[in-house]
Amino acid sequence: QGANPMTFLGLAGVGDLIVTCSSPKSRNYQVGYALGQGHSLEEAVNRLGEVAEGVNTLKVLKAKAQEAQVYMPLVAGLHAILFEGRTLNQVIEHLMRAEPKTDVDFISISGFN
Repeated sequence: QGANPMTFLGLAGVGDLIVTCSSPKSRNYQVGYALGQGHSLEEAVNRLGEVAEGVNTLKVLKAKAQEAQVYMPLVAGLHAILFEGRTLNQVIEHLMRAEPKTDVDFISISGFN
């Protein structure tokens, strides 16, 4: 609340997100790549030698989304895969069968109305 949405849209937000998702030097990228190769989360973290911040952030986001009753299907899906034993195919099927909802409400974001 009260944050400037342009902060997210600048280098500190979207720029960091792009690097985190696309640079092989990023710890989050390395964990995600290992998961994509079929390794467990434990194996991926052990290969890295430290925990990528995205793993802990996912736990916090899932809890905060539930607490605030905010619809975050990708967070819920990733959490289900990493911590609840679901497969990617199960999560995709659930997402495809779920009732359509809007995942971003730009009207309620200050500066976009």
